[in-house]
Amino acid sequence: MRRFTSILIITALLGLGLATTSAAESADTEVSALDLTFSENLDQPAVPNKARQYVTTAMGQVRRQLLKAELPTHAIRNGEVVQVTISCADLFAPGAIDLKPKADDLLRHFSAILREPAKYKVVVAVYGDNTGDDMYADSITSARANAIDDYFWTLMGEAETNVIPYGMGKDNPVKPNDSMSGRAANRRVEIYIVPDWGLLQAAGVRRR
Repeated sequence: MRRFTSILIITALLGLGLATTSAAESADTEVSALDLTFSENLDQPAVPNKARQYVTTAMGQVRRQLLKAELPTHAIRNGEVVQVTISCADLFAPGAIDLKPKADDLLRHFSAILREPAKYKVVVAVYGDNTGDDMYADSITSARANAIDDYFWTLMGEAETNVIPYGMGKDNPVKPNDSMSGRAANRRVEIYIVPDWGLLQAAGVRRR
């Protein structure tokens, strides 16, 4: 298992940010993605107005490449972030924490993004349904997030990647949990491609 994943599990389970730095302040200081909450990692670094067109164009290209691979994507944060949603059933057997062999057919399409860790953060959030208690939901979603992180690490030849995994437990259901179809929809993996400082610097932003 990647050396920092236990820290991320604790952060996700507590739902508390270890960093108190605001988005504006983090643009001026060295803040590790590992010290940010899930929401902070989606919001930071902020993109200055002068870099927005460059960044949204680059992220549009990322989205088109993922759409070519038939991955369901949509843009958030005004086109600055790309979100991909995959059903847990496509990656994991019921109740399992190890990836299915066929998970490679979907996850390998992120390789080009993973090769540029200075430009992109890859935030992995795994969600569950209301089956079992909170501890079970937290445990299985965290283990699945770490399995995806480990897969990406292996895919990159065990080189360090800019992947931040979160087990989200029962949080944020997209459907009511009162039917099989609703629970299946809630068991999902959301992968966010977030522009990082390397992309901002390519757009002419100077890091203080």
